[in-house]
Amino acid sequence: MSALGSIGVEDRRGLLLSGLSSTPFVMAALAAITVFSVYYQQHWGTISDTSWLITVCERMLGGEKLYVDIFDTNPPFSIWLYMPPVALAKFLGIAPEILVHAWTYLAALGGLIFAGLIVRRARFAEAPALFAAAPVVYAMLVVFPGNAFSQREHIGMALFLPMLTLMAWRMRTEAESQPDLWIGLLAGLCGSVLLLVKPHYALMILLPVLFTCWRKRSVSPLFAVEHWVIGLICLAYLAAVLINYPAFLNDVYPLLAEAYLTINLYGPIVQLYGVAGVLLGLALWLYWPTGGAPELAVTAALASAAGVVTLVWQAKGWPYHAYPALLCATVALIDLLCQPAGRAPAGILRRSVRIIVLIAGVMVSVIPFRLAPKPSDEIVSAIRAEVARPTVISIGIDIATAHPLSRMIGGDYRSHHPSLWMVRGAQRLIGAAGTDAVEVRRLEALRDGFIAQAAGDIERSKPDIIFDGGSKPRPAELAIRVDPSIRCALEGYRTLYQDDALTVLIRSDLELGTGAPAADK
Repeated sequence: MSALGSIGVEDRRGLLLSGLSSTPFVMAALAAITVFSVYYQQHWGTISDTSWLITVCERMLGGEKLYVDIFDTNPPFSIWLYMPPVALAKFLGIAPEILVHAWTYLAALGGLIFAGLIVRRARFAEAPALFAAAPVVYAMLVVFPGNAFSQREHIGMALFLPMLTLMAWRMRTEAESQPDLWIGLLAGLCGSVLLLVKPHYALMILLPVLFTCWRKRSVSPLFAVEHWVIGLICLAYLAAVLINYPAFLNDVYPLLAEAYLTINLYGPIVQLYGVAGVLLGLALWLYWPTGGAPELAVTAALASAAGVVTLVWQAKGWPYHAYPALLCATVALIDLLCQPAGRAPAGILRRSVRIIVLIAGVMVSVIPFRLAPKPSDEIVSAIRAEVARPTVISIGIDIATAHPLSRMIGGDYRSHHPSLWMVRGAQRLIGAAGTDAVEVRRLEALRDGFIAQAAGDIERSKPDIIFDGGSKPRPAELAIRVDPSIRCALEGYRTLYQDDALTVLIRSDLELGTGAPAADK
């Protein structure tokens, strides 16, 4: 004890860092976090959007055409992103959800390892501490996301980490120690995924790069090789969409622009992320070194600010829309915590305030990602007890009405759309149109045509199961239920299960507990 007491504070910090940054410790921590994450993710299972995109991939592999036989509101890259694990799962004969989750962990580990390699080659002063903190960053990639796990933005941000660290490297003013060409090429390839998911995330690259241009008093950082790679990939993707998927621009995007992009919901953004944003911003200010500007912290903070802009611009408030901003803010804080000591130590009051603000910011940030667990075993059991491997259609307005529940019951989902999302958007626009009778009639015709298409799906497929909203219908759900075409299509169905959020209808001619038509018995 006396020997330990004779060691200075810096020596103690060095000994602790040496232990935490040992390769066996870091590897063991990464493995432990992975095991915990796999268990933790059982609370959500495969989230709604991912479950639907897996279904899209399977139907395409079965010969159906995207935007013709099956519609998604996203450009095709959102489907392409999941196609490799789904195709491999089909080849191996296993559940695609397993490989999609493995695909997500692979992206997280690959992005983290490549980013760590860049930090090491750039010789950042905080590199040893960042290596010790790698498990914390990894936890932000696989534990923190919760109900956003495996989302497109989640995978895109995992692969964005190398781009983030490369931008920090290029922010340095010294001429020596420039990145190798292959690093720029590969980082650009990884970084392009986020922009292919949604192009407005380009702002998360543009803002740090513009700061670098200002800092260096030169526009040359704009022409770094990774930016050329991203630009060429995005141009090739645009050409592929224009040539191979004209239906997306001609049929899907007009509906999307009409009934989704025009709806702005700023309230949920303020309610869900306002406090977290203030606390994380305050933590950055409290931990920021006096007179210093650590490149990685600066880059991550600027990318986070750009992420806030994209969150507000999208104006929907979904957790996965907020994930890029929150992850980058956390990376900036981790980098600040890893900065080498060398300034005057803060007083106990300031240290206490910083720790409290930091912990509070992270805890509040995670709340939106804890919402919306997977459907209960009670619902799954109730359906499986009546019919095995049913054909399924949804007339709900939310994607979560039928996904992942459709796959959890082993269903064959036959709707053209994941939900009647357009009805929800049209109903909101009808309310906003007020006394403009011409606009109201136009929107009602748009809404009713979408509902009629769903009724046609039911008439053609005669599905075993139909999913609808719950016992407390919203205006859009009421509009669907009173529509004559839907009422006619549902005449041969009875209610199997209902709660506040979900109604499950089953064909009346199916004999109870057999899943076979009564006429066959």
